[in-house]
This record gives sequence, structure tokens and C-alpha cells, in this order.
Amino acid sequence: MEQPSPTILVIDPDAASRNYLSSVLQKGGYTVLLAPSGREGLITAWKDIPGAIIFDPALGDMTALALVMRLRQDRRTAHLPLVALSSRENQQESSQLLSAGCNEYMVKSTPALKKLLDLLPHLQAKDLTPMKTGILIAFLSAKGGTGTSSLCANMAMCLGSKKLESRVAVADLVLPIGSIANIVGYNEPLNLVTMTKDVPEHALAAQFREKLPRMTKWYFNLLAGSPDPETANHLTFDRIEKLIAAIQESYDFVFIDLGRSLSRLSLPILQRAKLIVLIVSTELASVVLTQAVCEYLKNQGVDEHRIYPILNRAVGLEGLTKAEAEQTLGLSIRTTIPYMGSNFTLANNRHEPVLSKFPEDSFALSIAQATTAMVEAAQRPRA
Repeated sequence: MEQPSPTILVIDPDAASRNYLSSVLQKGGYTVLLAPSGREGLITAWKDIPGAIIFDPALGDMTALALVMRLRQDRRTAHLPLVALSSRENQQESSQLLSAGCNEYMVKSTPALKKLLDLLPHLQAKDLTPMKTGILIAFLSAKGGTGTSSLCANMAMCLGSKKLESRVAVADLVLPIGSIANIVGYNEPLNLVTMTKDVPEHALAAQFREKLPRMTKWYFNLLAGSPDPETANHLTFDRIEKLIAAIQESYDFVFIDLGRSLSRLSLPILQRAKLIVLIVSTELASVVLTQAVCEYLKNQGVDEHRIYPILNRAVGLEGLTKAEAEQTLGLSIRTTIPYMGSNFTLANNRHEPVLSKFPEDSFALSIAQATTAMVEAAQRPRA
């Protein structure tokens, strides 16, 4: 019986370019689906599941990065070959899209089309199913003093203590000085900077599996942040994405503490994360700045359903109510951590998890419930 011809989706806002590429592909033996915009391309891709997607990065209705991220984050299209076919050479755009998961970046030309036809069978034949990767949850705040690092460490501990069969890692990417090492009482030399500087790229995953220190009473392995600003100056930024990928390869859950760092270092991580936990205090300035961060993330292609606001009343009882914070944010607060008095600070100062130090207190139960809800949200498949 004759095999059906493979299907290619072409996303290009220019009708002439779209139709010409369709003609070339059809002559090459392909069935072609056409979409004039990024939005229509997403709908077609998720409905018809083509064998590969070719798109012009100049989409008009969304950024090419947003298109790639949404295709890669959806289980239906996560492993499809993606080829950017641009009208112009743009090295920055090329690097950005390839890092986000695009397989190839080409500039439109007759030789490029010939190369494309030669390349497509190899891309489609290649096993593009990635190795098992852990669930990445990023913790972020828009303002200092919201307790982001403390909640990151305590929620990771809660997860690790309840899911003993799972490997949980915490990576501290707060710069220029990490926060979590001081919270958990870690003072060894291995840290974010030494891992990016001293470990060969091909050996990162093995190093994370074998060398990353285990914080026994915290139930997770820790990649500590930079111990001081001078050490942070030696951080090899270009290796951060590969480092995160290596941690995900080695652990079932990866919590990343970004503190209030919204930068070229943190944005690719936030775009990659299954869930972005935004820690908000009751202070009006904290909520207003968080609303600005939410808008920025959405403009960078982050689906707002991945944004998970937590109102942390543990750092201060006075201020906005949950309803007032939601009205300013324009998003629902997913969890509220109750006021803890001085107990949160006391537990941190003694390098102990809140759940271990004060297991009977109501706020310990609240953190446990909040962790369960957060992890369930991160594990939930996105349509």
C-alpha cells in the first residue's frame, strides 16, 4: 500500500513567499499546510500535527521566540522539527531561536531551499524525543525582602520529604551573592561559579548526579550560588542554559531561585520553566512591580497560566489584602502564606526547615498544602 506523503506546515505572513515555498515542497513530495500568522500556525500545528514546521520569524502577530516556546512547551508539538526560514540574516535572532529549541535557522535563497529539501528527511527520521528531563520551577520576585529564597528552600524541602522516591535539586542563581547556602547552612567550595568554570560541558550531568551536595535534613541537593560579588564576576554566563539542562537531566524536580533577578541570565530560564512562582509581599510597591514583571513576561511569550503568584504574609502582616493584591496584579493569587511572626527568621537563622522546626504550627501546614498545589500545577499538562 502506498505510504501517505509527509506533511509540512509553512507559517509565513507573506502570501507570495508562502505559496512559492508550498510549490517547492509539493514538488519535493510533501503535503503542505499553510498559515499566514503565528496564531493560525499554532492552531494548525496543534490540530493537524504535521511532520515538521517551517516558519518566517517575521510573523507580525507574535515574536518568533514566542512561537517556538509555545510549540516546544506543548506535548503535541514538543518534538517536531522546527526550521526558521528568514528573509534576512540576523545572528542574534538565530542564536535566540536555536537556544529556544529551533532545529535550523536559514536565510531565504535558492541554495537554502535546496539544502532544506535535503535536510527535511534527516530531521524527520531523527529521533527528536529528548531524554527525560526534570520539572523546572523558577522562583522570582519583583522586589527584595519578599522571602523568595526562604520559600524556595522550604517548599523544595517539603516536596523532597514527601516524595522520597524523587530526586529534588535547588539551584541558587541569585546574583551577585547567593541566598540559599546561608539558609541551609552550606559552606563548601562547590557552587554555581565553579561548576560553570571548571567542569567540562560534556561532564555536567554526571557531576550533578554524583557531586552535587545533599542537604540531608532539607531533602534536596543544592547548587549553591556565588559566595561573594568578586566570585560572581567569574561566572561563565554562556554556559548557564546548558547547566540548567544538565540539572534537569539528573533530577526529577529542579527549583531555581532567581531572587529579584530579571535579566539576560534569567529570561531564558523563565521561558523554559514549567511554572514561574512569583513571590509577592503585602506591600503595595511589591504588588505594583510584580504586575509590571507579569506584563513583561507575557510580552516575552510566557503563557500567563505558567505564572503562579504567591502572597507571602510571613514577611509582614500589614499591607494589602489578597483581594486588593489580585486587583492590582490582574491575576489570581494561587496561595497565601500566613503570618509567622519571628519563627520564619528563627528557623532560617538556625539553618532548619520551617516544617522541621515548627511542625505543629498552622503555617507549616500551609506551606505543605501550598507545595502540593504548586507541584500539581507544574505537572498538569497544558492544552
